[in-house]
Amino acid sequence: MVSFRSSLDKRDTGGEVVSRFSPGRVALFVILTILDCGFGSARGLDTNSVIAAWLGAQSNLTSWHAEFTQTRDLKALTHPLTSDGKVWFQYPDFFRWELGNPVQTLALRQGPELTVLVPRLRRAEKHRLTEGTPGPMRDAWGLFDAGFPRDSREFYRRFEVLGIVESEVRWLIRLRPKSRGARKFLPELGIGLAKADYSLLSTELRFADGSRLKNDFRNAVRNPKLASEIFTAELDPSWKVTRDGDEKAGTK
Repeated sequence: MVSFRSSLDKRDTGGEVVSRFSPGRVALFVILTILDCGFGSARGLDTNSVIAAWLGAQSNLTSWHAEFTQTRDLKALTHPLTSDGKVWFQYPDFFRWELGNPVQTLALRQGPELTVLVPRLRRAEKHRLTEGTPGPMRDAWGLFDAGFPRDSREFYRRFEVLGIVESEVRWLIRLRPKSRGARKFLPELGIGLAKADYSLLSTELRFADGSRLKNDFRNAVRNPKLASEIFTAELDPSWKVTRDGDEKAGTK
């Protein structure tokens, strides 16, 4: 299976890549891969104008759904790893992220709780995302907040804009977290927007270990009506559940 954390992967007896759970890295990954689902109306190459229009469009975003192809480049591998998936988002802080078909990894967020599941291993991790959470999880929480900004002041408090790259069909907004803790994991990220309508095309994460993860979105639907059940997980007693570092069985 495709792991969320490149530097801590291990291989099982079947030769597949199996993820070792790392709360900060997993949370950071799933947050940033849906970092922004907005649409802008930016014109020209002026960075401030592009960012202002992009942020202004967030007020109209209530939900989002898309399919994606994930491409993962690792130094240890000759060829990139690819996998398909789906993502759902509901404002302000609900999301569902599925990777693989059948699903290899599933991440769910409901308000202050993040749940990461590996169905094949029957394992799940639950984390409370609060302002008092220390270390990497605190940084991931802050990055999520900045991913759906409502005003430019908050956005620029969280991120440094490295530049905007224009190609024939898209904009690429290059960002760097201002949090030192977040930069230890993720020195840079990029958001790709279509020039024709400024819809979200891709997110690209460049990690400190030199690995790169890119998500190319397709068949996106803006503001669909989503059932609340999409963001919940029912776990029977066969699941091993870790909650804040304590392992339990069959915990919902």
